[in-house]
Amino acid sequence: MSLGIKWDRRVSTWHTHVTSATGFEKVLGRLLDVSAPRPADDCVDLGAGTGFVTAALAPRVSSVLAVDISPAMDRFLAERAERDGLRNVRTQVADLRELRLPAASADLIVSNYALHHLRDPDKRKLAADAAGWLRPGGRLVVADMMFGRGGSERDRQILRQKVAVLAAKGPGGWWRIAKNLGRYGLGFGQEHPATPQFWQDALRDAGFAEVTFEPIVAEAGIISGVRPG
Repeated sequence: MSLGIKWDRRVSTWHTHVTSATGFEKVLGRLLDVSAPRPADDCVDLGAGTGFVTAALAPRVSSVLAVDISPAMDRFLAERAERDGLRNVRTQVADLRELRLPAASADLIVSNYALHHLRDPDKRKLAADAAGWLRPGGRLVVADMMFGRGGSERDRQILRQKVAVLAAKGPGGWWRIAKNLGRYGLGFGQEHPATPQFWQDALRDAGFAEVTFEPIVAEAGIISGVRPG
């Protein structure tokens, strides 16, 4: 089964799933603060889903291109934009690993909790591609799971919190702890969170300047950089 079809099946419950997540509003608000959208900005939202970031950006910028792998998510977002009168929103169905955009066509590229579905080499490639899609002075801002396997005190605190929350749920929680050990510890599954240091290195290697990392809540962090020039 393709990733697009898998995400198609989640569209009906996605809004509730996302908005019920601990810290959702805080992460979204901080992403917008760091992005500092401007009225003349042409923006791209990578892994847009049903459009939480796109809908927040659209009234503040010139245009938003919302990209997602799921045709159902794309349709949902397009209908939402039309219903809400967001006429500066366009949508595109694409796998982020294969996305092609015109060079120097964007002022702001954002992504919110999507890129942990990419493996590390694909994250690096996307960062390099984004540098080419941005105009000089353009910004890349990524909010996502950003933690490692216990190499830092922040990692250990995050892992302790996750284990405590799941353990309190009884046998089902212990099963999820075992499953997550396989997903994160051994690299199985569809989620591949990277460390803040990985993201900082990836952006710098892609040519970004003013690279900064900021922890938000729990495992959430924001990395940002500016294309020089």
